[in-house]
Amino acid sequence: MRAPPSPPGKISYCTTCKNRLWQLTDTLPDNLRCVTEAGNSEVILVNYNSDDELDIWIRQFQPHIDNGTLRYVHEQTEPYFHASKAKNLAHLAATGHYLVNLDADNYIGDTIPTWRTLWTEDPELLIRGFSPNADGRLDPGNGSYGRIGLSRTAFGALGGYDEQLLPMGCQDSDLVDRAKAHGIRIVRVPQQVPFAIRNSDAEKVKHTGSPLSWHDMWQRNLRQAEENLRLGRLTVNHGRIPVKVLLNFTQQIEL
Repeated sequence: MRAPPSPPGKISYCTTCKNRLWQLTDTLPDNLRCVTEAGNSEVILVNYNSDDELDIWIRQFQPHIDNGTLRYVHEQTEPYFHASKAKNLAHLAATGHYLVNLDADNYIGDTIPTWRTLWTEDPELLIRGFSPNADGRLDPGNGSYGRIGLSRTAFGALGGYDEQLLPMGCQDSDLVDRAKAHGIRIVRVPQQVPFAIRNSDAEKVKHTGSPLSWHDMWQRNLRQAEENLRLGRLTVNHGRIPVKVLLNFTQQIEL
């Protein structure tokens, strides 16, 4: 007789921020409430050298840092935002068995029990939280496109997000496509609105330091992502150099 599946392990929600404090003031308190109520989960927040007083504002959540529901990572040197690099830092700082990319504009909502159940049934599943608008349309610009959850083992096997891509655009679909080619099963689990704060394309690239538009970066990254698949380059970031960061205001570490 087949034994019942074991419960899934800890879930880490991996968030990055470069001058998005105006969004975190709405999303982070609610997301910390969700992980606290659910238990066995945490939020990782990477301050990617923000200059919007995030480092001051976040100190009100010291009790969450103390009890392990928040891990605060401060990257203090990079002048510009690079989505793949920032997301990799958040995932590498996580302590959970499952890693969920949770952009600063996203809400966890009531999704934790559903995702836990899916991982109980298939521990190697990749879950996409890409959700439809209120009118039922799937809209890649609605802010939920990057909600991706997978096991730490799978993330490591893929090498994370491709840091050779330009700072913004296509890094999420590249990760999912490489995972699929790697043989990882993928399911999409929609979420009730509100699931995210919507950004304009100009806002997305505002702090990247690139003269290119979001659309131009996306097109160039798409070609690179297609080349990844054509060459069977499913694992990326070989030879990546660790980055020095400050963890929880006190500890210098490399990720």
